[in-house]
Amino acid sequence: MAGEAPGGGVLWSLVEALHRVSCLVDLNSRRLVLQILSDELGYSLPVTEYPQTNLHLFAIVEACRQRPDGLTALLAVLEKIEPGTIAMTSVRQLIGDMSSLEGWSAEERRQLFGLLSGVAVADVAELHGLVGGDGALPLPPEASLEEAFLRLETLNAGPDGLPKSLMFVELIAARVRFDLASEIRRWVEDKTDRMNLTAELRAFRGRVKGVARSVDPPKPRAEAYLVFLLQPEGPTGDRYRLSHWRQLDVSGGWFPERGRDFVGRFDEVKYQVAVLAEQVEGEWAPYDPDIRLDFILSRDLLHLDVDQWQWEADTTMPEPLGCHFPLGVRSLERMKARKWHRAWFVRWKELKAQAGGGGPIALDSGFWSLRGETRNLRELTSRFEARPNLVAFVLSEPPRPFTVESDEIAVGLRAGFPIMVWHREDCRSEEFSHTVKELLHAEDPHHLLERLRLIRLSAFAEGPEGTHVGSRLAILYDDPERIVVPQRPAAPEAVPTA
Repeated sequence: MAGEAPGGGVLWSLVEALHRVSCLVDLNSRRLVLQILSDELGYSLPVTEYPQTNLHLFAIVEACRQRPDGLTALLAVLEKIEPGTIAMTSVRQLIGDMSSLEGWSAEERRQLFGLLSGVAVADVAELHGLVGGDGALPLPPEASLEEAFLRLETLNAGPDGLPKSLMFVELIAARVRFDLASEIRRWVEDKTDRMNLTAELRAFRGRVKGVARSVDPPKPRAEAYLVFLLQPEGPTGDRYRLSHWRQLDVSGGWFPERGRDFVGRFDEVKYQVAVLAEQVEGEWAPYDPDIRLDFILSRDLLHLDVDQWQWEADTTMPEPLGCHFPLGVRSLERMKARKWHRAWFVRWKELKAQAGGGGPIALDSGFWSLRGETRNLRELTSRFEARPNLVAFVLSEPPRPFTVESDEIAVGLRAGFPIMVWHREDCRSEEFSHTVKELLHAEDPHHLLERLRLIRLSAFAEGPEGTHVGSRLAILYDDPERIVVPQRPAAPEAVPTA
C-alpha cells in the first residue's frame, strides 16, 4: 500500500530490484533518470532527494505510486535505458504486480475531466476519504476533483472489484444536475461494461441512493438552453472563436456547462454551430425539453443573420436555426459591463411581470424610433431614464459593423432594454412595423421567441426568393438572470488552416 515504511512490503521489494539496475546506482544517474521520467510524464515529478541510495529509490517509487501512470512511466524509461538486462526482469515483474489494470486511456480521462470541469463540490476531501478508506493519503481541502480521482486510481479496488476512482465519480454524479449526471454515469458505465463489473456498479448505485440526494429528470417542456459566444480571433480578421454553454432544465437555477472552444474560419464556425445543435437535439431528445438558443455577440457582430444559419450539419434541405429553435441574440458588451446591470434588471423584472411566461407586452412599454424621425441621442437617454416601464425598443435602423458606440443600440444597451428589435435591411417598411406590433403586443399565449420562430417559419415557406420580413427580422432578447461570464478561453479544437 502507498505509504509503507522501508523494511518490508512490495515497495521495498521494488527498491531492492531497482538497486540492481546500473543506471540508478549513483546520484547523478538517478537525477538524470528523474529528468527523463518527468519528460515522459509531461510534468515534473516531485521527489525528495536522499544521499542514501535505498532511501532515494524508495522516495522515487513512492512518488511514482502516487500517480496512476507513474510506475508504468518509470518502467518505460528504464526499459529504454537498459533494455533486456537481467536486472530489469524482476523490476518488470514487480511493477506489473503493483500496477492496477488500466481500464481507460488518457483520452478517456480527459473526457471525464471535461465533464467535471464546471462542477463545484465543497467536500471533495471528505468524499475522497470516504471512498479511499484507510489506504488513502489525506487530500488537501482545496484539492480539485481531478486530483482526487487521480489519487484514488492508485489504490486497490474494493472487495467487489469496482475501482475506487469510479466509486468517487458515481458520488459526484449524484450531486450534479440531471443532464450532466447522465453524461458522467454513461462514462462510468462504459468502463464497467468493459471490466465486466456491470452488476457491481448497479449494486453500488443502490447503496449510494441512500446517502446522496437524488437528481430528478426534468419535466417535459422544461426550458433548456444552448448558448453560443462568437468573437473575432487573431489579427487577420478571418478567424473566429466559438464558445458554448448548455443546460437542460433551468428550474433549479442557472448552472450552464461550458464546452470546448472552437476556432476556425467563418464557414467552419457556422458548421460547428450546426454540429452542436444536432448534438443537443440527440442527447436531450428523451426529456422533451423546450430548447432555446442564444447567440452572444459583440457590437460589431450584431448584424449577423445567425437565425438563418442551418441547424443540421449535413442535409439536402437546410432549415434555419431560427425556424427550428426559439432564438435571440444577446450583447457581449453589456454582459461584461456590470455598471449597466442595475437598469437591465429593472426593465427585465418589468418584462417578466407583464409577459414572463408568454403573452403580450403592454403598448406603453414599447418604444419606437419612428420612420424619418431624427432623434438626438441625449433626448433618447433622457426619455429612457424617465420611463423604467419601457422594456422593448424598436430601432429605426439596423446595427452596422464598425460604427461608433454612440448610436441607438448603444443607448438602448446602457438604458437596460431587455428587448430590441430591428430589420437587417430596412427598419422603415410598413411590413416590418406591422409584424413587430403583432409580435410585441398581440394577444398570444406563446413566449415572445416562440412567436418570432413562427414568423420565421412563414418566411421560410416562401423559399429563398421570398421577401417575407421574417427572414430578416432580428431580436435582442437579453436575460440578466442567465449571465455567462467570459473567462480565459478554453483550449480550442484543432482546425486546419489550409
